[in-house]
Amino acid sequence: MRIKTSNGLAPEMFPEFITDVAYFYGSAPRPGFMSRFLIGHDNTRAPYWPTSRTNFGGQFGASNNGDLPGDIYRLLGGVVLRPKGESPMYAGYQASAFILPKGTNNNRIVGPGDEDLPSPDGKPARFFLVPVRPGMVYQVGTVFGAMLQIDPVVPCDVQFVLAGPDGSKRVTEGKGDKFGYFIGKDKWLLDQPGLWIYNVKAVWNGYEGRVPGLPDMGGYIFVIENGTAPGRGMTLKMPEEQQFSPTEVFEIRGQRSGSEVYFAAIIPGAVLKEGALPVSNGEFRYKFDPKKLADKIETYDIVNLVNGRPEIGRIVHLTFFSKEKGPDGPYHSFVRVILRGTTAIYVKDR
Repeated sequence: MRIKTSNGLAPEMFPEFITDVAYFYGSAPRPGFMSRFLIGHDNTRAPYWPTSRTNFGGQFGASNNGDLPGDIYRLLGGVVLRPKGESPMYAGYQASAFILPKGTNNNRIVGPGDEDLPSPDGKPARFFLVPVRPGMVYQVGTVFGAMLQIDPVVPCDVQFVLAGPDGSKRVTEGKGDKFGYFIGKDKWLLDQPGLWIYNVKAVWNGYEGRVPGLPDMGGYIFVIENGTAPGRGMTLKMPEEQQFSPTEVFEIRGQRSGSEVYFAAIIPGAVLKEGALPVSNGEFRYKFDPKKLADKIETYDIVNLVNGRPEIGRIVHLTFFSKEKGPDGPYHSFVRVILRGTTAIYVKDR
């Protein structure tokens, strides 16, 4: 596949002499991260990326360990052929890639769903799902639709159930498409503020897909009232930015007027933890333990494998949500903390 010129000169230097055009697209994204993207032709030097110890150019979300067992990629490619004086031709390609455990020494190509595959939480499955991330915040009146990414691409049967704060349930069903996605045909109005919980079940040829790290209770999404004044409600006792240790528990303290706080902690492609925190005398505490979370989600790495030193490169989204007491009645509030490596960034919204 070459871009040709009428006189043999390099097309990159002398595009005015181009006659036949032939080039390709190649990319390798994983949830929340683009490891490689390339547009070129056969003259392109080194059209690959290493799956070993690389920090991917220092991108946010990349650790110095590079890829780890359980990382899931979607490989995308395309070809464009435009011969001079002829109709152009196009082709596309996609596949999924899974990083195998160290020492496996069995790199191979298999059909989608042919065998169990590794995942970020160490629990294998024939295919995996990426739904709406737990901890997402919506306003009352938002129209919500279920959507999933499916890797590898299999035409699985999907059932998505969304439960409202009053316990009412909304159900949509369908099948994964040829591009590896499920988009629910039913759309729902998020008509109640509070905690909504979704559950997803996907089955293909008798095998059940998994959302890495998602607890059995399902995924949290949070809905707040329209018109809530920014800065009102729950607050955290921490600066806008601070450092924490990759080996020690990082405690976050907050204040609120209700009796319970819900939280969701995720990294792209996996759920670290969800749950509820008690409130005592208007204060709640959350302990972020890097070691425990790294034991649960293997792709949340906290040690540099070359020098053995503690180190974190991955990004965590940590969201707190509560029902508050106000002079005009109850309302809902949330705050978010972004953990970028070992830097905690406190984002106060509502």
